[in-house]
Amino acid sequence: MATIEKSVLHTLQKHPIDTSQDKKRLRASLAPDIVVDYSLVVPAWGSKSFTADAFVEEWLGPKHLGVKALATQHLLGIPYFKSVSDEEIIVEWQQMASHGRRVEGEDFASPMCKIGETSDGRSWMTQTFVKVEGSWRIRIIKPEVLYHTGDFRAVGRPDHGEDLRA
Repeated sequence: MATIEKSVLHTLQKHPIDTSQDKKRLRASLAPDIVVDYSLVVPAWGSKSFTADAFVEEWLGPKHLGVKALATQHLLGIPYFKSVSDEEIIVEWQQMASHGRRVEGEDFASPMCKIGETSDGRSWMTQTFVKVEGSWRIRIIKPEVLYHTGDFRAVGRPDHGEDLRA
């Protein structure tokens, strides 16, 4: 594997994106400006541009991964490097995304907390990395769903109140 591809994989290992509310690590993996294109997952969300800080606040906030009842795991498979240059790398991953909604009244902090609803998806995830001050950072995130089980939007609904995800 070429040095440039190893560098991107090292960046992901060093700064994994996870749903643990670790804002500092998530922010470290991002370019200053980021585009999230969910038009092939939830068409109503479409494609949105964010500053890195705004992305972290929104996606780890109460409308997305910050939902306390939500348990998620996103697994990336073998990367396919679609294009590589000195300034930009486009990688396509196989992705398995599992979403569970914890049962109300359970101890959400417990790993044994009961899951009442699930929605799992298989997709392709395209990520574009750009070089920022000598390090590779994520600039574009674009998943493309192959299929979903369950009701993805219902499982990820906010903890209280109206459905803010529409």
